[in-house]
Amino acid sequence: MINYFGTSSNTIVIPEFGKEAVLDSVRKSQRQMEEKDIAEKNTALDFYYNRNLDTHIEKWFTGGNLTQVPPFPQNMVSRFARARMMLYKSPPLRLLDGVESDDYNNSVFKLNSKTREFAEISWLLGECSFRTKWNERKQRLEYDILPITKKYYVNGESEPFGVSYEIDKDFKGSRRFVFWSEARDGEQGIHFIFDQGGKVIPVNDGMINPYDILPVSFMSYPSGASDVVRSAIQIGIAMTEIALGVRFSLGQPVITGVQDQDGLFAGIDKAILLPEGATFQYVSPSGSITAMIESVKAFANMVAENNHLRIRWGESGGNTPSGEALRILEIENMESRESDIPLWREWEQNRYEIDRTVIAVHTGKMLPENLSLDFGEVSFPMSPSEERAWLDWKMDKGIMTKKELLLHFNPDMSDDELKLKMGELEEEQKVEAPVEAPVPVEQQRPQTLLDLISA
Repeated sequence: MINYFGTSSNTIVIPEFGKEAVLDSVRKSQRQMEEKDIAEKNTALDFYYNRNLDTHIEKWFTGGNLTQVPPFPQNMVSRFARARMMLYKSPPLRLLDGVESDDYNNSVFKLNSKTREFAEISWLLGECSFRTKWNERKQRLEYDILPITKKYYVNGESEPFGVSYEIDKDFKGSRRFVFWSEARDGEQGIHFIFDQGGKVIPVNDGMINPYDILPVSFMSYPSGASDVVRSAIQIGIAMTEIALGVRFSLGQPVITGVQDQDGLFAGIDKAILLPEGATFQYVSPSGSITAMIESVKAFANMVAENNHLRIRWGESGGNTPSGEALRILEIENMESRESDIPLWREWEQNRYEIDRTVIAVHTGKMLPENLSLDFGEVSFPMSPSEERAWLDWKMDKGIMTKKELLLHFNPDMSDDELKLKMGELEEEQKVEAPVEAPVPVEQQRPQTLLDLISA
């Protein structure tokens, strides 16, 4: 979104749609201050992907402390993001004109895994972008997650007119970026590469955007989860301090009254001879390691509650909560999931429109316009008896078919396996059906009044 009351490192306002005006705005954009914003996002991404974590902890320790123990960061950010984004816990059902499209499903590569990762990063950073691209060799759509982008707006508009993002560095170490703009008011969309010095590198004749629309979709939350990242750093520092405390809990040897230490050697098989008046003792830290661990838990619990999550510690004890109890405990997160649905439904529509356009440009196929989504319901574990009663009820009411029951226990079953299993079930039912004994001939004819009197 555009901040009209300040400046943002990822928002550029251009004066008009003309090609020269766009190129001039792109060149100037790289001179804006953006290092702090990028550094914060890269820190969050390091903790999400569990990479380079030592570098974020080491700088808070001076001297030779970390020669005694290694840094002890915790992999908690990705777990928080995965727990919070329950909407994509299971892939949504995407229907084109009300049915699943094999043509579309066969044209997309890793769409479900990419959208889940994208959703988690969007929540963590507060914003993220998703690029659709065409693999000519494999004839399929592929996707890139773009955590750091720069958006270009026409003054007064809320939808971006262009977007740029970093791709690599050239052989001289200069950063390189890609720029896309959409077609507007008779002006052709533009696509090119440029370096950090503003040099423009064409990617095709005329630097034309062949799609006329941005092949990038955007997701934006009101705010990011910076408190989760800060908490991860704080907990990493505290856990490293605890590790140092454990290392020094046996005590630091201290000798007084001795000037020359070169001749001192410690060991259980060695005697230390001290001059008169000298002392030798072990001094241990006064802090309580247990209290420090409880402080770490308090940090984690606080940030979890602020993000509608909860933490169950391993030593909590007690009986395992039932599915209904878990549902009650997760009520705030369930409410957050419901509020996410309109946001992500709109994003899915925008992303599909881009997919549809890219496929049409490269293959000539026109996919249906109407995309409907069915986000999977969140399920909580049931006991075997509860699950059986629930499935029996659904079968009795005709809500679930035998085919759906088989898929419930084995979602990866192929169509051939399903047909084989369905055939086996039908044969078993025929064999198990009770065979009625034949009725004697004398009992088959209707009884008359004379027969009844004779009996």
